[in-house]
Amino acid sequence: MIFENIGFYLREALLSFKRNLLMYTASIMSVTVIFIIVGIFLIVSLNLDFLLKDLESQFEIVIYLKDNISSAELSNLKNDIASREGVKEVTYISKEEAFQRLLKNFEEYKDIFEVIEGNPLPASLEVKANDPGMIESIATEIGKMKGVEEVEYGKGFLEKWLNLTTFLHWGGIAITLLLILASILIISNIVKITVYARRNEIEIMSLMGATRWFIKWPFLIGGFLQGLIAAVIALVVLYEAYFVIVDQVRQSIPFLPLISDKMELLPVGLVIILVGCIVGFLGSMISVGKYISE
Repeated sequence: MIFENIGFYLREALLSFKRNLLMYTASIMSVTVIFIIVGIFLIVSLNLDFLLKDLESQFEIVIYLKDNISSAELSNLKNDIASREGVKEVTYISKEEAFQRLLKNFEEYKDIFEVIEGNPLPASLEVKANDPGMIESIATEIGKMKGVEEVEYGKGFLEKWLNLTTFLHWGGIAITLLLILASILIISNIVKITVYARRNEIEIMSLMGATRWFIKWPFLIGGFLQGLIAAVIALVVLYEAYFVIVDQVRQSIPFLPLISDKMELLPVGLVIILVGCIVGFLGSMISVGKYISE
C-alpha cells in the first residue's frame, strides 16, 4: 500500500517543507550541529583507538631467565610460551644483546660501563600479547615456569591504562547516545508543530475515510528527510574540516599517528547517515503517534 502511494506521500512531505520552510530549516540546522558533534566524537574515538592500538602494540612482558638455563630448556620454554592462548610473538634476547642495548640507550654514560667487569644482565624473552587485557594472566602463568627468574610487565601502569581506555570507551558511547536523544526530541517537536498546524486538514481526511497510516506517512517521510539532510550536511562539514585539521596537526606533530585514509573514515559516514535516517523517522513516529489516533 505504501509503495502505491509513495508519490503522494513524498509530494505531501515536500509541500510541508515548503509551507514550514523556516521551521524545518531551523530544525535541520539544529540537528546538523548535533550530528557534527556526534561525528566529532566518532572521529576522535576512531583516532584514539588507532593511537591506543599503536601504543598497545608496544606493551610487552619481559621474562628474565636464570643464568643456568640450558639450551634445551630455553627452547622448550619459548615454544611453551608461544603456544599459549593470547600470545602474539616471543623474542629471545641474549645477555650480549641486552648489554649492547643498554650501552646504546645510555651512550652518554659509556665511561661508567667500561669499569664494569663482565655482563651483569640476564638473558630474557620479550612476549607480546594479542590483547593487553590478557597480559597479566599470561605473565602470571609464565612466572611459574621452570627456568624463569622474574617476570616484568608494568602491572600498575597497565591497570591504569586499561581503566582509562574503558572509561573513554563507555563515556564516548554515553555522550553519543545523549546527543542522539536530543536530536530525536528536536525533530519530534518540529513534526509535532506541523501536525498541530494541519490538524483541521487531518480531521477532514479522517472524516473522508483516510486510514491512520495514510495520514501518518507524509509526516514520517518528512522527518526521515530532515534527519537525512542534516546527516549529509554534517558529513560534508566533518570530512572537509577533518583533513584540513589533520594536515595542520601533522605539520606540528609529525610523529602523532592519525587516520588519513578516507576509506578508514567511511564507517563514520555510514553511521551518521544511518543514525540521521533513524533519528528522523523515530522523531516523527513519536510525535505523530501522539497526535494522530486510531
